[in-house]
Amino acid sequence: MEAHPADWTLQWLWNQPEVSVVLSGMGTMEQVEQNLASAGRLGIGRLAEEELALVAKVREAYLALCPIPCTACQYCLPCPNGVAIPDVLEGYIEAVMFGDEGRARLQYGWIDEKVRGDQCIECGECLEKCPQQIEIPEWLKRAHDFLSGDARTQAASGETA
Repeated sequence: MEAHPADWTLQWLWNQPEVSVVLSGMGTMEQVEQNLASAGRLGIGRLAEEELALVAKVREAYLALCPIPCTACQYCLPCPNGVAIPDVLEGYIEAVMFGDEGRARLQYGWIDEKVRGDQCIECGECLEKCPQQIEIPEWLKRAHDFLSGDARTQAASGETA
């Protein structure tokens, strides 16, 4: 299938038998037209085996690069201690996936100190809410230590991005 990434996504979703409705955010008339054209090709079983294999290959490559399976769904919020969980995890994920530690640390520095990863009190409330079953308190500490540049903690854990 020769298509725009959004079209690939929509076609994959519509190919799933358990999906009956797909909501797609659109910001331009061009996106509306692209989505309408994509909807005209929708249906279960419409993707060829080669296309499904390519999607699986891309998924595997993404999962190999991504250290934390956080989708930023925000189900972990509100944190009783105010930690901006998705923002903290996203900074770490981007540093690891794209190798731009300096940028990730700069952006982490812009996050209010009151909502950074080191403010986690490990109450476990987020663990109960996370559909991805991420060990959030553990990852928050790791992300904070890395993004804040705490070299002592990183050296002790042998961590690098």
